[in-house]
Amino acid sequence: MLLLVGGAGAQEADVLFVVLGKMSLYTQDVEGSITLRDHHFVAEIMPKAGGTILAGTLSSRDDPTDRYVFASEGEAFLAHGGRFDVPAKLHTAHPDGEYVFSYETASGRMDAQVLELSKRASIGDVLDAATITLTQSGRPVRADAIDPSVDLEVRWTVAREMTRNPESVVDDLTFVLAFDCFGNRIAHSGRPFQEGSFLTYRDDRFLIEADALSSGLRYSLIVEQATADAAIHEGVPGIATYATLTFLDLETIGEAKESCPVESP
Repeated sequence: MLLLVGGAGAQEADVLFVVLGKMSLYTQDVEGSITLRDHHFVAEIMPKAGGTILAGTLSSRDDPTDRYVFASEGEAFLAHGGRFDVPAKLHTAHPDGEYVFSYETASGRMDAQVLELSKRASIGDVLDAATITLTQSGRPVRADAIDPSVDLEVRWTVAREMTRNPESVVDDLTFVLAFDCFGNRIAHSGRPFQEGSFLTYRDDRFLIEADALSSGLRYSLIVEQATADAAIHEGVPGIATYATLTFLDLETIGEAKESCPVESP
């Protein structure tokens, strides 16, 4: 069930959307092999451009003592649950059900935005990892041999569970992000509920333009696929999701103008 409440609140001026989800994180190596990092419970408050989130908490409606505090991490405010090596431990520690977002922004306060997290019948324990492939000029390219003078096309396998919940205000979503070794974001496929394009389950590729790449550097690429059971509460979209993220390290050929920082062992 999706909770859809009309009207708008002052906090709508600051908050783009909130997210509640169970995520499975995987790493793909240069040969295409995929290994599990962990399964993770997480909630997010994403501010609008120029918006300010002051504080927030997440709690289980069934067990109010099951409570998490949001903290600023990069662009967003995040609250983390546990990380687990098997899905059963994730579901036991963080059962599906209704969770309550309470937060304060520069423009107003949200006392109780409720999201119901529920695993769809089509999903097994979690979503499977996407497999990423890379091409330049129509030809396959290794992740450690990217030509920085040529556009890089990122493709991925679409999870079979991805679709459109007819009760949701948005299709299931896909996000592609890339960062250089200095922590700068060099590509982002876009977000819903704001101006500009974004990806859904209907998409299976994204182009990183050559202008974003430099010679001799390492990059981190992320492809995320997320079911979206989404509704609007007092003007703020809320997304309950099961998601899968695949991380792939990239490396461009050529001589770097500035060396990447030394990686910690």
